[in-house]
Amino acid sequence: MGIRVVVDIFSGRPNPSWEIHDADEVRELLELVARNRAAVAEVASGYTGLGFRGVQVELTDDLDTAGLPPRFELAGGGGRDPYAGAEIAERLVRTMPTAAGPSEPGDTGDAGGAAGYPEEFLESVCEEIRRTARQGAGGATTVEPHDEDDGNGPVEAEGQIASLGDGAALACAYDVTPFNPAFWNSPDTQPHNNCYNFAVNRRTNTFAQPGRAHGYTIPGTVRCNEVATGALRDGLRVWGNCQPPGSLRYVLALVTGTFPGGFRDYHWYRLHPGGIWAHKPGGTPARNTDNSGRVITDPYTCDRRPYSEWCGLFQTHNSVVIR
Repeated sequence: MGIRVVVDIFSGRPNPSWEIHDADEVRELLELVARNRAAVAEVASGYTGLGFRGVQVELTDDLDTAGLPPRFELAGGGGRDPYAGAEIAERLVRTMPTAAGPSEPGDTGDAGGAAGYPEEFLESVCEEIRRTARQGAGGATTVEPHDEDDGNGPVEAEGQIASLGDGAALACAYDVTPFNPAFWNSPDTQPHNNCYNFAVNRRTNTFAQPGRAHGYTIPGTVRCNEVATGALRDGLRVWGNCQPPGSLRYVLALVTGTFPGGFRDYHWYRLHPGGIWAHKPGGTPARNTDNSGRVITDPYTCDRRPYSEWCGLFQTHNSVVIR
């Protein structure tokens, strides 16, 4: 008897997850959930934007499961009783294996899994659960960005994005395809592909990571240049360094951010016809709206909390290989 717990919070990096195998503990937790059915929701039935989206529970066998669905969500905004959902979700999160926290915010390395997660991260997730119950779902609290800003970033970003609709000022030729969420939101695709898969338009079912196909691992600090290094190894180019003739030469935008507790993550957007941008937050549905529900016409100015750091525009190509 066992259950798998997933904190649905990241967009690019794999979400924190662990399993509980103690039979007595699992039985007690499932009975608690069964007594509070109003706390249970379908996965991705609540908030599906950037930031904390709830705690997912997956039953790993069919023994004595109290009639519960094999996979469900708590504290993500989809349950009818948010306070019961928050109480159970926090109890589940407190089973998270922990390890010594990072010496500096953001310096998390590859902590997690068997090695455990920093205690600060566990506490930050519990606070997100409580905040969601109090205020409703809608994105994580952000913390101050760590990347240096020379003051030219906003001007450069706005100029680049504005030029995409101006043929005379266009830096590179590029392709666009219609926004097709049905492809990405099918049950056999959605949970296994992230923002990077969507941006590059390649379904790998591996929650692809920039550079992994070419032997590169993004450091836990997840700075703009570190994510970009992986993407460039996969064959992407910084916007302005034009891709050669070919296809799938989409324009992408990269951002990074820091979550409470010091954990870092990245997120990608892709340009579609009419100047509309779309994205896929982690294993949730693809969408063309931001955290405030507005159609995205500018990934720099849209509501993308907690991804507060702008890393710039990039361009993919049909020769790009990701994994």
